[in-house]
Order: sequence, then C-alpha cells, then structure tokens
Amino acid sequence: MSKKNKIIFNKKFKYCFFTRNGGFSKKNFSTLNCAYNKGDEDKNVKKNREYVHKKFSIKKKIILMNQIHSNKVIFIDKPNDQTLNGDGIISNRKDLILGVLTADCAPIVILGKRYFGIIHAGWKGTFSGIIENALNFFLKKGERKEDIFVDVGPHLKKESFQVKNDFLINFKKQEVNSDKYISSTKNSLYFNFSLLITDKITECGIRDFNISEIDTYKNFKDFYSFRYYYKKGIKNCGRQISLVSIKDNNEIGFG
Repeated sequence: MSKKNKIIFNKKFKYCFFTRNGGFSKKNFSTLNCAYNKGDEDKNVKKNREYVHKKFSIKKKIILMNQIHSNKVIFIDKPNDQTLNGDGIISNRKDLILGVLTADCAPIVILGKRYFGIIHAGWKGTFSGIIENALNFFLKKGERKEDIFVDVGPHLKKESFQVKNDFLINFKKQEVNSDKYISSTKNSLYFNFSLLITDKITECGIRDFNISEIDTYKNFKDFYSFRYYYKKGIKNCGRQISLVSIKDNNEIGFG
C-alpha cells in the first residue's frame, strides 16, 4: 500500500489505512492525529477528523469505539449514540463508516458480501480471540469463507517487536507454540506479530487476505508508533485512523 492517504476500493466497499500526514497537529502529534485524550489540543484533533471525514465520505457518520485491548466485537444494525467499548465493530449499514485508531497495533479490515467490519488488534486482543470472534460473526451471519477478504494494515513488525521474559512467560500460558512466534537474536527476544495474525486468519478458514509489510516503528515519519516515542522517552504520541464503509452510489472505481 502507498504511504499516501489512498482510499482502496473492493467491489461494494471502500477503506483506507490513513497515515499520520496531512493534518493540523504539532510536535510528536504531527500532523494527522485523530485521537483525543493523548495530549494533543482538541481543536486540532477535531480538524483532523473533519479532514478524514471529508476525504473519505462526508455524507456518512463515522463510528469509533473506546478501544480496550479486548476480544469484544460490536454489531451495529441501528442508530446508536452510546459509547461503544470494544475492539471490533461490524455492520451492513450504508450510512455508516467504521473506524479504529492505532499506533503499532494492527488495523484489520474485514469484507464479506453484505457485511463489513474493522478490528483494533493489539497483542492482547489477538491472544484472546478478537480476530476469531470477528470472523466467526461474519460466518454466523451467513457469509461464506470464500467470500471474505481480510486486509491487515501497517503495524509493529518482528524486527521492531522486542519483548522481555515476562512476555514469553505470558505467551506460554496461552498454550501457543512460543518457538514459532518468538525468536532470540543477540540475547534479545523478538515477537512475530504478523505471523500470529496470519495464523489466526487462516485457522478460521480464510484464504483471501493481505498483510501489510509496513513496520510502523521503522516508518515513524509516516505512521505513529507508540514504541518509537516510548524509546525516546516520550509517553504520548498520536494515533492514525483507519476507516471502512460501503461505497457511495456514485463511486465505481476499483483499486
């Protein structure tokens, strides 16, 4: 995927993994930070969200969650103004845009024939089944495995995902083959997050998927990376937004 804010069209749906570029925020929130409560000025976040809304589809309402690093998936089939606590959101409504905010975690778009969804997948949520829960919901709604497409956006890759022994211990408690996902290089441990995501998708019987090769840590100029800033002693950084919806009636492009 291009590092520009490019909207991708897929049959009846469209989605975008936005970069951190093109907005109004300053310093370590520069420039397209779409998250409130991270230390950025609210007026800048508001203007940034207005920018992505206009670029993606001003006619529709953007739905975001209060992300809690869980395996909770929410289905929206009617208007709802309540705060949504969870990490996956699914709908079939033409008037809605579903979104997540990330900064090293993986934004995952899921497209069926009638339903569409998006996941915020951190390592905790991935361990606890956020991907399986979302995909199984599609299947329960009658979507066929062969009609489902999954696109995993930019996230923290193995070369940048250094972990400590406590992470390894926790991993083993999940009854997962730690040797497959965690390797040792120069006395340091590295976690292959992308491989775990891939296995979770394929174990659900999905064969049509894409995994971004972009490492948010190494590409910190184009994507917010919590780990990059944390290693520099900065606790707060921005969050890029990812959006998905049904295409507008006048949109016929594929790409």
